[in-house]
Amino acid sequence: MALFTNLAAIVLAAGFSRRMGGENKLLKPLYGKPLVAHALAGLAELGLARLVVVLGQSADDITPLLPPSATVARNPRASEGMGASLAAGAAQLMPPLAGVFVVLGDMPFVTRADYEKLATAFRQAGDDAICVPLHQGQRGHPVLFAARYFPALAALHGDSGARGLLASSQARLREVEGCSAGILTDFDDPTSFAAYAASGP
Repeated sequence: MALFTNLAAIVLAAGFSRRMGGENKLLKPLYGKPLVAHALAGLAELGLARLVVVLGQSADDITPLLPPSATVARNPRASEGMGASLAAGAAQLMPPLAGVFVVLGDMPFVTRADYEKLATAFRQAGDDAICVPLHQGQRGHPVLFAARYFPALAALHGDSGARGLLASSQARLREVEGCSAGILTDFDDPTSFAAYAASGP
C-alpha cells in the first residue's frame, strides 16, 4: 500500500521481562501464538519498506518467529534500557526512508487502522513531524518519527527511550486522535497477561 512504501518500523524486543519474573513475556503464548508474533503479524501486512527487530538475550528464540524480510539488530547493551535498543534499531535506517514507527513488541492489539491513522497524519504534517497516537486523550505506541530524527534516535541511551526527544524543543509533535485502545495495552506482569489470556481473543 502506497501509504507505507517509504516507511520503516523498529520493533523493540530486547527487554528482560523483569516484572514477569524472568520469563520472556514475548515468547508467552497469547491466543495460540507467542506474544511478539501478534505485533510482527500486524506489521507484515502493511508493506513497509523496512522492518528492523531489535533483539537481546533471547535472540535465538525470537529469530525463528520473524518474517523473512526482517532485519535483526542485536543489542549487546540491552541491559541499559530502551534507549540503547532504539539506538541499535535506528542505526539500521538509511535514506530514502521518510519515517519509522517505533513499536513495542509486547503490544499485540495495535490495529491496522491505528497504523493508517498515523501514516495519514504523517503525510499531511510534512517531513519533520513526530506523530503520537491518542486514545481518549492518552498517548500510546507506536510513535511515527520523521527521518530527520533518525540521528537523534541512533544517539539514545539509558532507559528513558525517546521521552527526552519528544519533550525537546526540536520535536514537532502531532497528536493523532481516535486510535484504538490497543495503543495503550501492553503486558508487563503475570497478572495483566493472565487477565487477557483468560478472556480469549
